[in-house]
Amino acid sequence: MKNILYLFVSSFLVLACKTSNQTSTPMPIETPILKSKTIGGYFQAAGVNPVWSLEISEKEIQFQSGELEMNMPHVEPVRAMDANVKMYSVFVEKGEIKISIYQKSCSLANSSDDFSYEVKIVLKTNGDSKEYIGCGNYIADYRLYDIWALEEIAGKKVTVSDFTKEIPAVEINASTKTFSGYAGCNQINGKLFQERELLRFTSIASTRMACPAGNLEQAFLKALQSSTRYEIRDNRLFLSNPSGLKIVFRKVD
Repeated sequence: MKNILYLFVSSFLVLACKTSNQTSTPMPIETPILKSKTIGGYFQAAGVNPVWSLEISEKEIQFQSGELEMNMPHVEPVRAMDANVKMYSVFVEKGEIKISIYQKSCSLANSSDDFSYEVKIVLKTNGDSKEYIGCGNYIADYRLYDIWALEEIAGKKVTVSDFTKEIPAVEINASTKTFSGYAGCNQINGKLFQERELLRFTSIASTRMACPAGNLEQAFLKALQSSTRYEIRDNRLFLSNPSGLKIVFRKVD
């Protein structure tokens, strides 16, 4: 009986020793997944170490990290001296949260996604300060996905007679940040830069057909390239810049 007991205890000690000497496998870093396009939200960001997420909509700013969850009323951002930086400052209970969004390429651990913005959040509560670093993107405006036919240039209505065959129209793909269409004489395509209320048509390329006299293609392209802001209402897309309204498009069903 004593021999059996001795063997049992010895086996237990050997097993326990092996278990304690095993090298523990490090846990993988959890990478937060940014949600797809949402109605209302216009910017999303996330980070690791610790894991956190941020969504900004026209109504509120939502921040979460572990058990910490904060829903704050939306405030307008302030642009720093560097136009590529936007800063939000919101006072919370016993403290303040500051969000800085930098327009620069960014990457997250274990994520293959491309991010165009670096995000820094500083949370100050009860005299303590904690910093969160991560990446983010503006959410593509689902309302832009469509074909838009030209109605006005600089406040003047256009007709088919102002162009070679038909009125100019562009098809916008906000998710790929590209557009293509007809400028009134030539086919065009290019890239989009879109943030909240901002929309710029860039890298415009076109075919090289000679346009007849009186064709307004060049006026259209000049207005398109000079536009910086957008608004959508009544099935129309309004493009403007600080000097005024440049183009009005009508949504084509």
